[in-house]
Amino acid sequence: MPQPLSHPDLRRRNLSLLFGTLLRHREATRKQIELESGLSKATVSRLTDELLQAGALTSEPSTPIDPSMRGRRAETLSAAASLGMVVGLSLGVRMTSVFVTDLTGRELAWRHVPTPQWSDVDDAVDWAAATASEAVDGLAGPLRRVVVAIPGRAIDGTVITRPPLFMSVLEGDAFAGGLAERLDCPIRIELDAAMVLVGLENLGFIDATIAPVLLNASSILTMSLRRRDGSIARGLTASFGDFDLIPIDTGLGPTRIGELLGAHGLFELSRRLGHPLESMDELWESESAEVERLREAFIVGLTQVVRIIAVMTDPTLIIFTGRLSPLVRRSLPRVEAELRRELASPPEIRVIGHAENGYPVAVGSAQEAREGAVAALLHRISAEGLAALE
Repeated sequence: MPQPLSHPDLRRRNLSLLFGTLLRHREATRKQIELESGLSKATVSRLTDELLQAGALTSEPSTPIDPSMRGRRAETLSAAASLGMVVGLSLGVRMTSVFVTDLTGRELAWRHVPTPQWSDVDDAVDWAAATASEAVDGLAGPLRRVVVAIPGRAIDGTVITRPPLFMSVLEGDAFAGGLAERLDCPIRIELDAAMVLVGLENLGFIDATIAPVLLNASSILTMSLRRRDGSIARGLTASFGDFDLIPIDTGLGPTRIGELLGAHGLFELSRRLGHPLESMDELWESESAEVERLREAFIVGLTQVVRIIAVMTDPTLIIFTGRLSPLVRRSLPRVEAELRRELASPPEIRVIGHAENGYPVAVGSAQEAREGAVAALLHRISAEGLAALE
């Protein structure tokens, strides 16, 4: 039989509940906190005063709806900037994006810098640590958590498996461990497709109540999906979403689906065919016979991927993002016509292109980092009380 909470335990629990309620909002009044948390007016008032005195909250007078109204104005409360910040880092082949927020999700900094070629994992750690540190330089509060999104698989948030050739130095857990030591905060490695899904929801491009499948067609093809229970499937092994394993016949010689739906694989295929691409833009802008052969192969691969996903996961929506978004958009009429002939109820296919795809990935990574940092802080508050905020 569970033991009743002692007075100190109850106080710490209420403090964690109140602070967690406030952190879900960028700002709130005492009345809003009272209604959402279920705590009494007296408890909210007492704990809020303690948090204000401790410097964990800031207060601003709220503007009344009717300026002629008399009486004391309600105050708007928000978490103090000194509580710290989180960083979302999107490591791309060409560019790296950095997004910094406080614990309520307020944007503090945004950077977009070229990704260098690293000589070894120590070089990668040094560069990533310096990039994150420069982004938060001059901002108040400690760095509480960093989430790094990569175009590859990560197991348990630390072990990078089968990264793209151009990031092969990242394989293993040395990168996550080295970065955690350098930045002195928890580090988590995530699949870029999972983070772009979170980012697009955060930015309002996707309704978070649906359960879409997202394919990020950039340097390589990566996949994520939101389950019916609201969680994001990240995969338990390095095989999750690895379409590179599936062979396909396009008439251009032996190839795999993953090769056809990633910029790196399409470039290698064009080189093998004797007409190497000068830029990816040719794939949706050029009308040459050589590029048309590549486009036809891409359509075959794209159609097959949607078939597999539609049959295996039964989504209502499949989203394509990434560097090859313009090529997906150009190919979509053919793909949709083929699927309508084959499937009784084909899913909706939506292309969400961005000039710099790293932005939603970095936003999603920062959101993931914020949720982890907030959960850790609330756990400490429930155990230590106000001491956790010092």
